[in-house]
Amino acid sequence: MNFAVKNKILLVAKKEWDRFFGDRRMVISALIFPGVMIYIVYAFFVPLIMDMPTRKAKDSVVYAINPPPVIQSILEHTGITLTLISENEKESVLEGIAERSGNFLIVFPQDFIEKVVVYDVRSGEVAPEILLYYNSLSGSFAEHYGRILTALAAYESSIAKKFDVNRTAGGDMADTGAVGRHLIAIVLPVFLLVFIFHGAMAVTTEAITGEKERGTFATIFITSLTPIELAAGKIFGLSIQSFLCGISGTLGIALSLPKLVDSLASGFPMQDGMSALLNLNTISMNQYSVVDFCILALVLLSTACIIVTIISIIAIYARTAKEAQLLVSPMIIVFLFISCLNMFYNQGNQIAIYYYFIPIYNSAQSMSDIFNQSYALNQIIATITTNIFAGAIGCFVLSRLLKTEKMLITS
Repeated sequence: MNFAVKNKILLVAKKEWDRFFGDRRMVISALIFPGVMIYIVYAFFVPLIMDMPTRKAKDSVVYAINPPPVIQSILEHTGITLTLISENEKESVLEGIAERSGNFLIVFPQDFIEKVVVYDVRSGEVAPEILLYYNSLSGSFAEHYGRILTALAAYESSIAKKFDVNRTAGGDMADTGAVGRHLIAIVLPVFLLVFIFHGAMAVTTEAITGEKERGTFATIFITSLTPIELAAGKIFGLSIQSFLCGISGTLGIALSLPKLVDSLASGFPMQDGMSALLNLNTISMNQYSVVDFCILALVLLSTACIIVTIISIIAIYARTAKEAQLLVSPMIIVFLFISCLNMFYNQGNQIAIYYYFIPIYNSAQSMSDIFNQSYALNQIIATITTNIFAGAIGCFVLSRLLKTEKMLITS
């Protein structure tokens, strides 16, 4: 390659560098903003999420009836201290477990150690049985369940399998319908928010920046239409479109979810506590009423309104639709994080009303509550009202920007 050719290549490359680095907005949106967002997510948000299950687990109590000292000692080595109760207290503890208290109950037979010592595995007789009660939907289930099984397995291996766990009774206290709702409440809010965001990004950048790029805003203002009317009309129309995009994408997920879960359940062996979570019979949209779907639609419409408003304000700063999409795209990280919060925090439980005044998060939490059928009317009203109010403020801001002449100039 001769010097002249190299020089031409460098000139073309330099032109591209000048175009990129000479545009401050391009540098911020494409070079700086994504890295900053990734840093914030991994440095602050991810550790917060990872710490949530640990904080919940510390509140759990492992109750026991007739526990042998040797098993108590083994469990203490795994970080679990047993709380001894009598047979008379058993029913009240089981009620709490069924209501997702996060507690566990281990019931040992009377004279368990003596029965294990005399039991002969070759005799064909029924082995002594330990009953373990838990609720797989409680926040501390995974950590404590694993520790308890590990401790019992360690003791069992030392005595050549001389007892059984949950052969005839015990097991998961979670209602099968609640299990299905729990799984739906984990999966669908994430997809709903993401699909609404992608739909809003596609239609809004074209409707706002596209109009600006084509120079049609000036033509619109020749009519009697005011900036606030234009902004309100844009947001309302685009919110409906984004809402339909979210519904369309999520319907595909909802309809395919039972088949996906069935494939997972048949393809992977599950422990006793996890099997119910992948039970095809528990995952059905038929358990929701028309009222549930109507309330969900209202929440989604108000959510689409605030998402479209945010994207519109960002998009009007861009000179082209492609640049607008580049500016808006990193926001998906924020929406993904917010929509995933309900997987780790307050899943299916009533929380303080002020959480429902936080835009976007209130939508994710309200959707989770609806799918769990644990929502309260005041929480839904707070969510919808907050989103509409935030959208109205954004509409006013957008109308002020539409009045600014430099905002309507693409070059």
